[in-house]
Amino acid sequence: MTQDQKKVLVVDDDTDFIEAATVALQAKGYQVLTALDSKAGVELARRERPDLIICDLMMERLYSGFSVVEELGGYEETRGIPIIMVSAVTTDTGFRIDEHGEKPAWLRAVQFINKPINPIDLAEKVESILSGPSEDQDR
Repeated sequence: MTQDQKKVLVVDDDTDFIEAATVALQAKGYQVLTALDSKAGVELARRERPDLIICDLMMERLYSGFSVVEELGGYEETRGIPIIMVSAVTTDTGFRIDEHGEKPAWLRAVQFINKPINPIDLAEKVESILSGPSEDQDR
């Protein structure tokens, strides 16, 4: 790993999604950390302090992803880490959490993405967020 290689944590119980996201992110030069549930995701984020987190909304509980976002916001070391929330809730139920392709104001994440998403598109979104001005991030 090079000194400037950024870390991305993927928290999702869907191993196929994790595998596809990992391949796409590694192709962009990111170090990828993974967790299969919300508890492991929070622990790994606190220990490793990734540069960005991709978190699924629905894991072991219906809205586990919201719990992850809230819990990470309570710790000084993780409060400023940007989070992309992903979910198949639209595909599964037809209900949309996002407003016209943008995250709702109440969601404490930098972006909400409905699954399925092309892993290459996801990696490009990560790159766009991480290449933005670092002054904007509360880290």
